[in-house]
Amino acid sequence: MAHNDDRGVLRTPGKGSMALNAAVIGGGISGLAAAYRLGGLGHHVTLFEGEDFLGGLGTTFPCRGGHLERFYHCILPGDHALLRLIHELGLGGELLWKRTGMGFMYQRRIHPLNGALDLLRFSPLTFHERLRMGLMGLRTRIAGMDPELDQVTAADWVKAQAGERVFEILWRPLLEAKIGDQYPGLPALWLSSRMSREKNTAPEVKGCLVRGYRSLIDALEQGLRERGAEIRLRTRVAAIERDGEGMALRFEDGRAGSFDLVVATSPLPQFQRVTRGLGLAPGLAELQLDYQGVVSSVFLMEQPLMSCYWMPVVDSGVTCQGVIEMSNLVPLERSAGLRVVYLVNYTHRDSALFAKTDDELLALYRSDLAHLFPGAGDRVVEQFVFRAPFVEPIWTLNYRAQCPPTTAIPGRLYLACTAQVYPRVNSWNSCCEVVEGMMPALAAESAAVRPRESAKSA
Repeated sequence: MAHNDDRGVLRTPGKGSMALNAAVIGGGISGLAAAYRLGGLGHHVTLFEGEDFLGGLGTTFPCRGGHLERFYHCILPGDHALLRLIHELGLGGELLWKRTGMGFMYQRRIHPLNGALDLLRFSPLTFHERLRMGLMGLRTRIAGMDPELDQVTAADWVKAQAGERVFEILWRPLLEAKIGDQYPGLPALWLSSRMSREKNTAPEVKGCLVRGYRSLIDALEQGLRERGAEIRLRTRVAAIERDGEGMALRFEDGRAGSFDLVVATSPLPQFQRVTRGLGLAPGLAELQLDYQGVVSSVFLMEQPLMSCYWMPVVDSGVTCQGVIEMSNLVPLERSAGLRVVYLVNYTHRDSALFAKTDDELLALYRSDLAHLFPGAGDRVVEQFVFRAPFVEPIWTLNYRAQCPPTTAIPGRLYLACTAQVYPRVNSWNSCCEVVEGMMPALAAESAAVRPRESAKSA
């Protein structure tokens, strides 16, 4: 049987364990981590990814002789599962940590929000409201993970903690920016978890890999190949089916493959679509969970825009809901000395904004730059835009009790996806935590599975 070492990493089973033919669906961090762990258990792994690249939301694009992330990312000191993986892959020496700052733009004025003094100076709120905000932060650090918060909406919780006006000025725009018009049903537990992750009493510190997430994706790919894994890009799964006692994958191009066990890392709606014929438990097969997408513009600029790393934009007459100056965290060498700035919107995949063409989006965001930072539009050297349809789950009240298990069919079918990170913030770290949490049961249950000679025929 597999065991955990003193760092919580699952290790290869001892002599006599049977190697199974395992399929992993999805080449994002969940799929890469799951495939890597399965390979570490001694199984034969085939990873299937529908796109022509690995990395999912952490993937990159070539730029000026290097690579930049399509969507902004950072690492926090408390991201223990992700950091374990980084060190295990030999990349610990490439971690870079920096003190970073947060700004808050309200009506086109930037307010720093990096500690108690900044909060006391936050002029959009009255002095009494600032004190209530500070007390709210203190209570969150003490009882921010109280399970009862799963039964209270974030809106009601904030109003009770800080008042109606604080909610309208500060929190409602932030919740709408993240979740859209479905924010009224968002549980307070998710918001308090996010606040606990992002803020504490110490100065804000964020991290990155010197060569970016591309180095982690490449290291995982190399590690998989060294463990004998096969990686198939541009291969989309149409259905997951039973094949006798084992499992089968049917692909969109008409091919099929048989496997001893399958790990799916697709967003929950996609997983439910491809498993319709399996008769899975109603709590998994019928769980309703929608997702927000994201639109992200990337600008390479000659001069900096601001001194902080990230900044929500509220009531300022623009399209974008946030500005991230990535060059306040990552080395300038990665962008040939140019500043890297992201303007982002979290928006549903069916929204009018998501449907706009790349040229239309870039025109909107260039206009935002000119409106928010006079003269900034003239300092843009290169510009890019990217979008993704399934990014942030739109959590609902009492989701803690509905959160799907990682085991769908013991020993045969497993799910490790963003629908299971709750109440944690959706991040590469929380995805790694889901995979780590899945592995002990998978290892124990699959130990009773006998490999079939017909498996992996595709």
